[in-house]
Amino acid sequence: MQLSKGRFILFCFILVFSSGFLNSEPIEEKPPENQSEPKPYVSPMKEKGLDTEFNRHMFVEPKLSKHSANSSQFWLNDVLRFGLYLRPRQESRYNLDFNASDKGYIDRTLQTSSLYFLFDPSPYVQAKVTLQDARVWGGESPASTGDIRANFFNNTADLYSRNQTNAVSVNQTSVREAFLLLNKLPFQSKFQVGRQIWAYGDQRLIGGGNWTVNGLSFDGARLMFQFENAKIHFLMARPYWTQSGTNGVVSANDPKLNSAANGTDTTLLGTYNSYTIPDWVTFDFYSLGIVRKWKKNNTNVVTGLPESSPDDPLASNRSRQNQNLITTGFRITNRTKGNFLPEGKSWDFTWESAFQSGTSGRRIQDPYLKEYLPNEWDNIRTEREKYTGQMHVFQTGYTFFKKLRLGGQVLFASGDKNRSDASVSTFQTLANPRFGVIPYFNNVAGISENINAQNLYSKSVSVTYSTEGYGEFQITYFQNDKAEKQDAWYAISGAPNSSSTIGEKNPTPVSFEKGSTENFSNQSYTSPYALGKRIYTEVDLTWHGQINDFVSLWLGVGYLEAGDAVKNYRNSKIQYNRTTQSFEWNQNYLQGRNQLAKEAYMAYAQINAAF
Repeated sequence: MQLSKGRFILFCFILVFSSGFLNSEPIEEKPPENQSEPKPYVSPMKEKGLDTEFNRHMFVEPKLSKHSANSSQFWLNDVLRFGLYLRPRQESRYNLDFNASDKGYIDRTLQTSSLYFLFDPSPYVQAKVTLQDARVWGGESPASTGDIRANFFNNTADLYSRNQTNAVSVNQTSVREAFLLLNKLPFQSKFQVGRQIWAYGDQRLIGGGNWTVNGLSFDGARLMFQFENAKIHFLMARPYWTQSGTNGVVSANDPKLNSAANGTDTTLLGTYNSYTIPDWVTFDFYSLGIVRKWKKNNTNVVTGLPESSPDDPLASNRSRQNQNLITTGFRITNRTKGNFLPEGKSWDFTWESAFQSGTSGRRIQDPYLKEYLPNEWDNIRTEREKYTGQMHVFQTGYTFFKKLRLGGQVLFASGDKNRSDASVSTFQTLANPRFGVIPYFNNVAGISENINAQNLYSKSVSVTYSTEGYGEFQITYFQNDKAEKQDAWYAISGAPNSSSTIGEKNPTPVSFEKGSTENFSNQSYTSPYALGKRIYTEVDLTWHGQINDFVSLWLGVGYLEAGDAVKNYRNSKIQYNRTTQSFEWNQNYLQGRNQLAKEAYMAYAQINAAF
C-alpha cells in the first residue's frame, strides 16, 4: 500500500508525538491559586446561640434561658448539640373549693425532666428530638404483690394498655418534640413537620403550657414565611385522632377498640401573622379554627350514632354534623424585641382581642314551642347552636430605674346569660396554657390555677422589683369576677364548676361541691340563692433568682378569699337534691352550720436546671 506524501507526514508526526508522551514523566495538575478545599459546615448556632424555636420546651427566666442557649460546651461537634432540663416542683394547695366540710389539702412533688438532641448539618435542614419524663414523686410502684418491698413501695402500679384512655398515674415518659425543619425554601419560607411546640404572642391561645408538668405539643406542620419585619405562618395540627390503621398501627382513642373513648377527630388549623415597626410596635393578626366531629353527650354502642337527649331529640339524624369553632383576633404591643421592650424604653403595653364564631354541631329546639307541645319529638323547629364568645385583654406597666415595674391588667372573657338557648356566648379557650410568658408569666388570673379564662372579668395590679444579686420579686393582686352572674365558675380545665341541673345540656360538673351561684336558663324562679358577682380575690407573692449559671430557684405563695358568688352558694337556705330532683331546705343552714370556708392557700417551690 502506497502512502501519499501528506499522509506520510501526518503519520510521522503522530509517531513522534506518541513516543514523546510515552517516555515523558507524568505532569501534575496544580489547582488554581485562588481555589481551596471547602471548609466543613459549622452550625451558626454554635457561635450565636440557639434560635428561640429550639428552646420552647423549657419554662425558665430570660437570663438562665440565654445562658443555656449560648453555652458552647454542650456541642458534641460542629453540627450536633444535646441539652438537659430538670425541674422538680413542690406544691401545696389548701381549700381551693372554699368548702368548710372538705378543705381539700393537696401536697405533692412533681418533676419534669427532658433530654434533647439538635442536629444542624446544613443551612437547609435542622432536626430536633426531645425526650421528656413527667411524674409525681412516689406515684409509681416498683414492687408487686407478695414482694417484701411492697410494705414500703405500696402505691398503685402504672398500668398502660391500648384500650385505656387515661393512665392510672400522671407519670409519663414520652417524646415531647420530634420535628424536621426545612429552610431556604422559595419566598424565604420554612417548613416544619412533626411533633413541635408552638408559642404565639403571650400564649393566651396557643402556647407550650410549660408551667404544667407535661406541657403541650402539637403533631402537625407549619409553613412559615420569614421576613425582616414580618412573619406569616400557616399551621395545622391533629390534637386528637380516633382512627387506627392496618399493620399494627393502633390508637388508644379508637372507639372501635375502646368503648370508653369519648373523643372525636379534631383538627387545629389557621394562620398567625406579625408585622413589626422596629422599636415602636408589633401588630399580630390571627385566625384559628378547631374542626371536629360533633361531640355527642351519649353514643349508641351498637350503631355508633348519638342518642337523643332532652336538649336535642333529633340527634340521631345528624351523625355527620361537625363542630366548627373559629377564633379571630389581633394583638398590639410595643414589646418588639422578642416580647421585651427595646433598650431605653420604660412604658410597655399590650392589647389583645379575640372574637369567636362557628357552630357547635348541636341543634336547639324552638325555645317557645317546646314549652307547649306534649311530646318533645313534636317540635321539629330547631336552630343551630352558634359560638359568639369574645375575649379582651389590656396590660400595661412602667419600669423605673430599670428595676421597679408597676403594672396593671384587665381581662374580660365573655360569659353566657342563658346556656339553654342557641348562642354559646361563653368564651371557649383553645389549647392555651393559662399562663403568659416571662417576664409577665403571672398575667392570667393567679398562680393558684383555680380558674379559667371563661366568664371572667379579672382586674389585677402588680409590683415587680429586680435586684442585682438577689433575684426578682413580684406581688400581684387579682380580683376575679364573673362576666355574667348567670354563668358558671369555670375550672382551669375549662369545665364548669356547675351546680345547675335544670335544663342543663352537659350534666358533668367537675364537682357538685365546687360550685358558685348561677342560673342556667336565666329564669329567676329556679334559683335557690341570690346570684353573686365576685368569685374570689387572690394575692400572690413570687420570687425567682439564679443560684449559678445553670440553676435557678422559684418560690411563690398565694392567698385566696371567696367572694359573694361562692358565699351565697355555700350558705344557701335551699339546696337542690339530685336524687329526688327537687329543691329542699339546706340542713346545714337549719342547724346553724356555715358551709363556707372563705380562705384558701397555694404555695410552690421549684428548681430549674437548664444545660
